[in-house]
This record gives sequence, structure tokens and C-alpha cells, in this order.
Amino acid sequence: MKKQSQQGTPLDQPPRDNHFRRLIDFIFFLIIEYRIILLSVLVGLVTILSISFGMSRILLWAGGDNPVRETEETVSTEYIGAEASDPTPTTTPTPTSTPTPTPTPTPTPDPTLRKGDENERVRELQERLMDLNYMDLDEATAYYGTATKYAVELFQRQHDLKQDGVAGPQTLDLLFSKNAKKYTLLEGTSGNDVDALQRQLVDLGYLSKATGYYGSKTVEAVKDFQKRNGLTVDGKTGEQTLALIYSPNAKQSASKVQAARRSANIKTFVSLAKEQLGDKYVLGAVGPNSFDCSGLVYYCLREAGSSRGRYNAAGYAQVSDWEKITSMDNLEIGDLLFFSTGGKAVGHVGIYVGNGEMVDASSSNGKVVRRSCKTAFWTKNFVYARRPW
Repeated sequence: MKKQSQQGTPLDQPPRDNHFRRLIDFIFFLIIEYRIILLSVLVGLVTILSISFGMSRILLWAGGDNPVRETEETVSTEYIGAEASDPTPTTTPTPTSTPTPTPTPTPTPDPTLRKGDENERVRELQERLMDLNYMDLDEATAYYGTATKYAVELFQRQHDLKQDGVAGPQTLDLLFSKNAKKYTLLEGTSGNDVDALQRQLVDLGYLSKATGYYGSKTVEAVKDFQKRNGLTVDGKTGEQTLALIYSPNAKQSASKVQAARRSANIKTFVSLAKEQLGDKYVLGAVGPNSFDCSGLVYYCLREAGSSRGRYNAAGYAQVSDWEKITSMDNLEIGDLLFFSTGGKAVGHVGIYVGNGEMVDASSSNGKVVRRSCKTAFWTKNFVYARRPW
């Protein structure tokens, strides 16, 4: 019969505590021997879980949902459910920022100005055109009318742009730039402004007629004007030339001055002849109260400003620098009429006063008379006429 311990445990069986201790020792042995491997496995599991959580958030955001709101709602729901069952709080993830939407660009307004427009930009346009002399100085308005359209056309002509009178982007950019040129009339241009300039040149005696086209004749006329008036001679009608040509200080051409003087002299000459009507005829007399035919001519010429000397009728007929008129049909007021009888030398002179009449000192009438020069007698004995002015 086997021995038993005092507690009644057979002596040949090992205690149960020894088995448990051996198990614990074995586990510690595994942990100590394989701690590096176990640690690596644990780190790998944590990394996989982290990546999975991040990918789920990205997929939710890409799907158009609000990850922040979903996360908050999910966490809140989970937290409420956890309050009843699990006292451990759930950590709320940090919300991600929502991308700022790109604003829709505002369309750029069309800057073009045209006839009929009415706004402050039209006022600025007019003021600029006035600064460059394309419009007359005036109080600018905000209305794009006919005058503004014409001024824009002049600016476009000056800068070789399409002349449509519309202030588009290209016209506006150049108009308000430092490269904008002041109003100038140049060779090759045409228009109402050219016609007006030419008419002024005609009035001043530099041009024969207006055509509306700034050609070579206009260039020469402008050069003559500039030279006579002390301006830079270039044939271009710029600011200074325009200012002077339309002023009372503009000097007339030499030919115009001469013509004006001639006109004034002729008027005086004829008026003086008429004033002597009725004065006595006296052979060789030169006035002031009695005359012969050549003496009357001499007196009136001298009083009208001529420096011509005292000649007889034949002598006045021989002054070669006076224009010779061979037909009575071409007579002008102030011409001297010369007559002869029987093919002899010139023996009588009269002053033509118009309407087929002359004033002369008549020997047969004994006084200064006014009579027709186109009677049969005078027509038959007419030699020619001279134009003394």
C-alpha cells in the first residue's frame, strides 16, 4: 500500500502548481527568445490598420460626401451607442480642410464707342480729341454725335487706321497714348477740311481754286504762305500754320497784294475822272480845273498813286509794260482807249468807265465829257487799249 501525504495526495504524483509554473516559464522563454519577431509583427499590424483608415477617408472625400460631417456623425453615433455599453470614449479624428472653389471670371466689357453712345467715356474721348485739335475747343458732352464721329475719322485718317468713325480698341489705345499725333493736313489727304483750307488759300491769293484734295499745288501754296509769313517751310498744315492762316495777321500773297492795290487804284482812278466832268478843255492843261485829253489821264493816274510821267496820247499808247487790249469786247473799267484818224498816229485818249462809255477831255465839246465809245466813229478809229494797273 502506497504512502499518502498528510493532505491525502499520493506521493508519486507531482503537484499541479509545477505544471502551471512550467507553462509560464515556457511563455517567458518564448517572449524573450522571439521578442524581436513579435515586435515586428505588432508594428506591421499597426501600420496596416493606419493605412486602411486613411484610404477609407480619401475614398469618402472623392465620392463627394463631406468626410468631416460623416466622421462627426459616425463618431457621435458610435459614441452614443458606446455610452450605453462601453464607458471608454472614442477619439474624434481631426477634420480635413475643404478645397476653396475657383471663382468664375467676370467678362471684360467691350470698350468700343460709337455714334449714339452717351456716357462719361464719351466725354473723355471728346476732351482728348480737343487736346489734339481734331475737335474745336468747347465744353465736352457725354453724347457721341456727328461731330465726334467726324473727329474720330480725322484721327483715323491721320494715323492710317480704318476711317469708320468708330472708336474701337485700336483707335482708343492709340488716341490715349503718347504716340497720338496732333491734327495736321498732309499731301495726299482729302475731305471737307482740305476744301476749307484751300478756299482760305484762294482768298489770300496763294491758290487758284479749291478741289478738296491736298495735292502738289496745295503743298506749294502752303509753302508760299509759310515763307511769306515767317513759318517753317514744309508744305504741311500743322498747328501753327492753321492758327495763322485763319487769323487777321495772315499776309496775303504778293500777287494778291498787287491785285488788291490795283483794284483800289482803278477805283480811285475812275472816280477821279468822273469828278472832272464839266471842267474846261485847255490844250496842254493838266488840272486841277482844266485839261486836255492826255492831261486828264496824267492827273487821274498821279492822284490814284501812279508814278507814271506826263506823256501825250501817243506816248501813253507806247507804254509796253501795260497790258495791250486789241478788242473793245475785252475792255475792263480803268482801261485807256487810244484812237487815230485816217491811219495816222494816236491822237486821242479816253478812260473807260464801263457800260460802253468813256470819260475824256473833248476839244469839240470844250470840256470833260462822258459818252459812248462804241459809236460808229469811235469804233472805226479805235487802235487798241492799255491796262495801266
